[in-house]
Amino acid sequence: MRVAHIINSNMYSGLENVVCTIMQELQKEIDMIYVTKKGPIIEILKEKKLKYYIIEKMTPKEIKKFIKEWQPDLLHAHDYTASLICALVKGKRPVIDHLHHNGPWLKKINPKSLSFLYAGIRANKILTVSNSIEKEYCLSKMIAKKMQVIGNPVSYNKINEKVNKKKTEKKYDICCIGRLTEAKNPRRFLSVIKEVKEKMPTIKVIWIGSGEMYEEVLMYRNKLKLEENVEFLGFKENPYPDLAASKLFLLTSSWEGYGLVAFEALSLGLPCIVSNVGGLPNIVDKNCGKLCNTNEEFKTKIIELLTDENILLKYSKKAIEKAKQLDNSKDYLTKMNNLYKELLK
Repeated sequence: MRVAHIINSNMYSGLENVVCTIMQELQKEIDMIYVTKKGPIIEILKEKKLKYYIIEKMTPKEIKKFIKEWQPDLLHAHDYTASLICALVKGKRPVIDHLHHNGPWLKKINPKSLSFLYAGIRANKILTVSNSIEKEYCLSKMIAKKMQVIGNPVSYNKINEKVNKKKTEKKYDICCIGRLTEAKNPRRFLSVIKEVKEKMPTIKVIWIGSGEMYEEVLMYRNKLKLEENVEFLGFKENPYPDLAASKLFLLTSSWEGYGLVAFEALSLGLPCIVSNVGGLPNIVDKNCGKLCNTNEEFKTKIIELLTDENILLKYSKKAIEKAKQLDNSKDYLTKMNNLYKELLK
C-alpha cells in the first residue's frame, strides 16, 4: 500500500505535525511519502527520517510528474489547494480530502467554496478535524455523506516526554504557540495583553512561531509599548519546555480547525483562555479555561487566574484531567489505517 500525503504548505505547524504523526506511527504497515514545496518543513522531515518528495509548485503538472514517478495507490490531500489539484489528476486512484481548519471562505458562495465542492465530489472521503467545519461550510449538504469528523491524534504522554528532553529556567505568565497569520489574529493577542498590562505592568508573555505577519506584528507590539512584556521566540521544533514554563495559554484566533495547541497546553497543566471558534469548544471548558468572545472576557479571566494562585492551581489540575480524557492517539491511528485499507480494497 502506497499513500502520498499532498501538502501545499512548506512550513511546520499543527497540520504538518498531524501528517508527520500519521507517517511515523503507520510507516511499518504502509509505504508513505510527504509531497511538498521546498522550505523549513524539509529539515523537520529529515530529522524525523520521513520519506519526502519536493515539487517546485503545487500544480497539476507537478503532481502528475510525482504520480508518474512514485505510483501511489492513494492520494491524501491536506488542504484546499492540494484537494483541488488531486481532484484534477487522480485518475482511478482514491483521494482523501482532509480539512484541518475552517477558513472564512467556507461560509459563503465564492470561487474557493465552489471549487472545493468539485474537489469533494471527486474525493472518496472528506475528513474534518471538528464538526464546526461541516456546519460552517455553505455547500456541505451536497457532499455530507462523504464527510467524517476524525479530530486530531493527541497524546498526553508524548507531550510530556518532549518537555523532559530540554528544560528551561525561564518563567513566563502567558504563552501562545502558532503561526503569525491572519487566522491566529496576533494583533488581537497584543491588544488583550495591552489591556492586561494596565493591571499587571510586569507581565511576561511569549509567542512561539513565525509567519508572514512577523514584521507587522513586531511594529504593532512596539506601537503598544509592549517591548518589555512580549517576546517573539520564532519557530521551535520543540516548543513544549517554554510552554511548560508558562502559567497560562492564550489563543485569540479568528478561526480554528481542531485547536491542537490547546490540547498540548492542557497536557502541561496550563489553563487555556481561547477564542470561542472552530473545534476549541470541544477541547476547552469552564473548568480548565474559558471560551471568549470579547477582549473584556479575555482580560478578566487572565487577571483572575494570574492574581489568585489557588484558582490557578485548581484550573491547572482540571487542565491535566481534561487532556487525559481527550487522549485518542491509538484510536485515531486505527481509524486512519482502516480507512486506507477500506479505500484500497
